[in-house]
Amino acid sequence: MTEMVLSKLILHFAQSNKADGKSPRTIEWYSEMLSDFNKFLESRNHRAILGEFSITTTREFIIHEQERGMSPFTVQGKVRALKAFSSWLAREGYMPGNLLNGFKLPKVPINLIEPLTSTEIDQLLNCQNPLTAIGCRDIAILILMLDTGIRLSELCGLRLQDSHIEEGFLKVLGKGNKERILPLGASVQKILWRYIIHFRPEPITNNDDYLFLTLDGRHLRPNAVKLLIKRWGKKAGIIPITSALMPPYFCH
Repeated sequence: MTEMVLSKLILHFAQSNKADGKSPRTIEWYSEMLSDFNKFLESRNHRAILGEFSITTTREFIIHEQERGMSPFTVQGKVRALKAFSSWLAREGYMPGNLLNGFKLPKVPINLIEPLTSTEIDQLLNCQNPLTAIGCRDIAILILMLDTGIRLSELCGLRLQDSHIEEGFLKVLGKGNKERILPLGASVQKILWRYIIHFRPEPITNNDDYLFLTLDGRHLRPNAVKLLIKRWGKKAGIIPITSALMPPYFCH
């Protein structure tokens, strides 16, 4: 068992997570974090095999990531992925026990997130033109995020058929593929109707039938929304803005 190649085990872990119904984004995140550990072993002239996965190499990996300037949140996320991987290895019988059971996560700073003031919200809204396709869409996204606290992945994954605007709610697919209902206020309903009736383009394909689309009718991705938010903040003179609109727990 100790000679098994880590990259193959990481691939098996991804397939197992897929079979368990985890979201594609979660599976991709685990694979990315674990691949970084695999690359670290190779860079240190360790053999990237199961036998080199240990508490010692995990600690060396943490120190390496910290020394190359990774944020505490990123480092902690990588250790979370390693702990999940270790637990899976034990369940699958690749290891006699959970190697990282009880392994403490690196500490992260506790930063209080300052909410946007009413003046700042007005500044953001005034930077957009509600009578243009991009302006109306962006205002709708902004008001929806502020009104409901919707996660970024939920916002981008929201299908038109699950947008029950007249009834006053959205049905979103949250973490762990669990559906939840988000009630809508009157202001959100109004701007969503304006966007859908006047400015929302026809989707390129049936697979692109999301509520929020690019101007040419394609799926609007989370990274694109993050860039939009940064542009809004810069245009309105509110920097940084990303944390206020999208705290870390809303980003996935």
